[in-house]
Amino acid sequence: MSPSYNHSYLAYKIARALDYQNKYNIHVELTLDIDGKDFIPDIALYDKRTVDFLHDIIKTNELPKMVVEILSPTQSVNEITDKFEIYLKAGIKSCWLVIAPTKTIVIFNDITKPHSYTKGKVIDTEMDVNFTVEDIFD
Repeated sequence: MSPSYNHSYLAYKIARALDYQNKYNIHVELTLDIDGKDFIPDIALYDKRTVDFLHDIIKTNELPKMVVEILSPTQSVNEITDKFEIYLKAGIKSCWLVIAPTKTIVIFNDITKPHSYTKGKVIDTEMDVNFTVEDIFD
């Protein structure tokens, strides 16, 4: 499935907001190998490091610290939260669900305790990241 216009725009806005501290490498649609199965989150954050442009990586089993999934019109919330359960069990510290029609960002550091934001500051204490919902949806 190809990302839609809004999906693509939100991925850019989120990546830009996450890059303000310049402490993470931000990857868009990087293939992760988790227990032999491929997953492609919209955005993945790794600790800052030098990129080796001579030797590319097609897919990686090195897990990011955080992933972002932007809900597409053809996806269900349960489909995404099922992935988040796998991501969190594998060791990813934070998973974000972005729901465009309701201008909502939901942060999962624990699958049973999501934190939803529809206005004001978005704070992910696990990742030491914060910005406003308006930074993304305005």
